[in-house]
Amino acid sequence: MSPRTATATPSTGATPGRTELSREAIVDRALTVMDAEGPDAITIRRIAQEFGVTPMALYWHVANKDELLAAMGDALLAGVRPPPATGPWHVQLRGVVDALITELSRHPAAADLAMPRMLQTEPGLRLAEFTLTLLEGAGFTRDQAADLARMGLQTALMLVTQLPGSESQAAMAEREALQAQKQAHLESLPADDYPHVRAAAEVLTNCDDEAAYYGFGVDLYIEGAQALLRRQRRSA
Repeated sequence: MSPRTATATPSTGATPGRTELSREAIVDRALTVMDAEGPDAITIRRIAQEFGVTPMALYWHVANKDELLAAMGDALLAGVRPPPATGPWHVQLRGVVDALITELSRHPAAADLAMPRMLQTEPGLRLAEFTLTLLEGAGFTRDQAADLARMGLQTALMLVTQLPGSESQAAMAEREALQAQKQAHLESLPADDYPHVRAAAEVLTNCDDEAAYYGFGVDLYIEGAQALLRRQRRSA
């Protein structure tokens, strides 16, 4: 079937009024639903309900759920731009990871969808080319550059999807209760056996300063890469 444009009425949980049914609108709504209800909510039938149409209407734009998930991953990467190619290599590398975190954190429940699409979509390929060029130019071998580029994406994904207290894989209405349950469990552990875990219960299950949390994680990645290059140069 060839794509066509239709007009649909969103469900009661969506924005009132008539919405143009297009591939872009479907992907955008699916990302919003996943953020609110978790990954299990993403089905063709569920997204069709958002537009007040039958599932068949969505098949004009996405062939199946797998294509929808791939398109959602592409959308997450669409806004990622390589940083300016100026300054020390490690500053530029930080810019790459920061750019990924900025975009992925817009839809944390869907962030894992970006990984398999990195080398399948134009924005991802541009970012990969920029990063590999940067790292090889800094003195890393091709294999090291590939590993570091991959770990940069993995670092961004881990920081976004494992943000303490976010519970992004659960429905939004359940997240606060889940976080409270986890904290209460840690605080109830035997004090003689787990004194440090009990004392850190709130920090382990909640994040009061997202900027500091992300910054610390990126610091570890960047400083590890710098240490690797220094050690390599000493060996040479």
